[in-house]
Amino acid sequence: MAQSAAAASGPDSSSVAVQLLVRNIDSRTTVMRAQRGDTLESVLDRLGEGVARSGELRVVHAGRELPHGATIGELGLPWDATLHVSARLLSTRHVDAWDLACKIAGAARLAAAGQKVFVASLEMLVRRFLDFDRAAKVYRGSSGSSWDVDDHLDVFLRSGAPVSLVQLYLSEQEEACRGEAARAIRCFQSAVETWTEPVLLEFCWSFAAGARLSDPLYTASRSMLATVLSDPTPERWRDVPRQRVAEQLTRLAGEVANAVIQEIAAPTAAAAACNLAEFKVFWPVLREQVLELGADTPRRPWRRALTQTLLSLLRSVNDCMARFEMSLPPGGKHASPSSALPKWTASLHGVWAVLAELDAWPDLRQAMRTTLAAHATAVTALVLSAGRELCWDIRWITRHRDLLESEARRHLAMATLPDPELVAGIDAPPHEMLIDRARLLSDSFAYIALATPGALISAALVVAFKHEQATGPGVLREWFCLVCQGLFNPRLVLFSPCPRDRRRFFVNPTSVVDPLHLQYFKFSGRMIALALMHNIHVGVLFDRTLFLQLAGRPITLDDIVDADPTLHASFKQILEMDPSLVDSDVLGLRFVREVDVFGSRSATELLPGGKDTPVTSENRHEFIDLLIRDTFVNSTRYQLGYFAEGFSSMLGETTVFQTAFFQSLDVEDFDEMLGGSKGSIDVKQWRAHTHYRGYGEDDLQITWFWKAVESMTVEQQRRLLFFWTSVKYLPSDGFVGLGFRMFLSRASSSCDHLPTSQTCFYHLNLPAYTSPSMMQNRLQMIVQEHVSSGFGTS
Repeated sequence: MAQSAAAASGPDSSSVAVQLLVRNIDSRTTVMRAQRGDTLESVLDRLGEGVARSGELRVVHAGRELPHGATIGELGLPWDATLHVSARLLSTRHVDAWDLACKIAGAARLAAAGQKVFVASLEMLVRRFLDFDRAAKVYRGSSGSSWDVDDHLDVFLRSGAPVSLVQLYLSEQEEACRGEAARAIRCFQSAVETWTEPVLLEFCWSFAAGARLSDPLYTASRSMLATVLSDPTPERWRDVPRQRVAEQLTRLAGEVANAVIQEIAAPTAAAAACNLAEFKVFWPVLREQVLELGADTPRRPWRRALTQTLLSLLRSVNDCMARFEMSLPPGGKHASPSSALPKWTASLHGVWAVLAELDAWPDLRQAMRTTLAAHATAVTALVLSAGRELCWDIRWITRHRDLLESEARRHLAMATLPDPELVAGIDAPPHEMLIDRARLLSDSFAYIALATPGALISAALVVAFKHEQATGPGVLREWFCLVCQGLFNPRLVLFSPCPRDRRRFFVNPTSVVDPLHLQYFKFSGRMIALALMHNIHVGVLFDRTLFLQLAGRPITLDDIVDADPTLHASFKQILEMDPSLVDSDVLGLRFVREVDVFGSRSATELLPGGKDTPVTSENRHEFIDLLIRDTFVNSTRYQLGYFAEGFSSMLGETTVFQTAFFQSLDVEDFDEMLGGSKGSIDVKQWRAHTHYRGYGEDDLQITWFWKAVESMTVEQQRRLLFFWTSVKYLPSDGFVGLGFRMFLSRASSSCDHLPTSQTCFYHLNLPAYTSPSMMQNRLQMIVQEHVSSGFGTS
């Protein structure tokens, strides 16, 4: 209930102007001036956003309701008249509820003012009011009506009961009065499932206005408000003005932000979890309200306070990053994501929560970008320290992936993939595959493409080749490499190699010649996903046109230079031609793409009426963009869709994880993850990571062995490595990234025998050859392409 005191602007009643002191339900007093000729309705219309529309209000004086159409002079009010302004009841069903709410608000208000009133029944009145609300819910359920609960909420808010109860509780009145108010407030708190966000927000606002932020009743109300706000509900604020919601939330959000800032500056475990949870709830809701209010809000006092809070958060993060960078070892990197970080990163989740919120405010994005760029080393280290769950929460950082180092981007991407060691069921039987090398792809297709995703993710993959005893991780790595390279073999016509880099592939639009091509694209997607999950480099690279589509990014002219250098050069010439020459139609180009498929020529219009639309200097950019899209996107849409379906089936039921995976990366990062190192092999590093059994490092056979390896071509070295370990392409950091030791052992066999290997244990068994030429000859034999595969024993 709002209370208005009418006072004359002069000493006698003949004065033309009067002054109204309107106390609104949020306890703020508004001073208004009105002419005696003004109608009561016109006065009510000027009460502002905090009060309902005049048509929904009733004004009572001395026990009688005043008509809205009467003027101030016609009403004949005495100068000391008190006007009671309240909500007009929408139905007589609400009369009892309204009377109860007014009794609660009135008794609390008078007691807080020091007047002698009977407040011992406040808790009883509150319980009776709650009973009305529960009865309304029952009525709604039985009748199908939906107005009762909302109107009871409206009655409670407009009566001013939350403000009055809190004011009494915070007053300096005797303990009995304040205790009764506390019990009444707890009654409402216990009915949190009934009382929605507007009521809880009103309680919190009232406590904050009284500067009692440490009071347990306030913290309980704030915590409950955070709980209900964490469950997205449409139209949660009903008719409460958005500006009022934003203004009240700004104070709450600012308070929580200050607590999080202190936690970042001096981390303690005490209240960090609670403050962070509330920060993650209040700030997104506040942002939603502010953005919906529009551009005029910066002029409001609460909006200026909000801006200052956001800038304080930004300064806190900037200082935090600077301290972190100073604590990093030389080079700014940690040895691994699990390396020990400075103590302040105990609040790591808080740092990321603040960064995410700041990045979500449009007017702060540039400042955020500047801060991240200034501390890119710290951001990279923080990403590398994040576990799988946190990596998913900080996916927003991929919008700034260019500021991250490749290792951090790959870390984010790997967090979207299932970890075979974590998801494998303890009692799940292995997914065993017996493969005939002569039927490599068809046998593998039957085991992978026809299996359920769960069977491939939750079970260990075990591969054996027919008529071969070898099994274990080495055979699995060999199988992955052979199958993936077989799928990308140009003779299978699924993928085409780039003319300038035969290891890099894009989708072949002519794959339709194979009736099973779509199923094999799905099979390819599964194999690539599984290879990434098992961290196996298969030596295959994706062209930018393929990678960018999987990442959901547009393909530009420069992106097609590897896939079709001739087309790229032609487009560049068109763009560089003199405009007048293009406009003369000397090229005779139209918005049409002509394709020759198996001797049959067809034309596709790039836009409606394209065959009659000439290419000019003004539309040539559009022509090139449309032609690129039709060539590299539209013509392979179905093939790519099946590949993506196979890939995403290994990650989850939807494409969310697949999109997140590729959006984390640049194509160069994906090259390292799937293809491995493209450079030459460092033989010195190879030698440093090799241990000897039966040989000494200075033995002649060891000296001859490494000289023979140094004389090999890069491809021959890769074949030897593959024969030895079933690893043909090293990680980006070379032998350091393999994660295992390599062994060179003295074989018991005679010099007539070739070397053998145990790929599971990374052992090469080398007979004691008697001369450098014999060593050279035997090694040359095993690095032949048809020999290096499948020669190991286990």
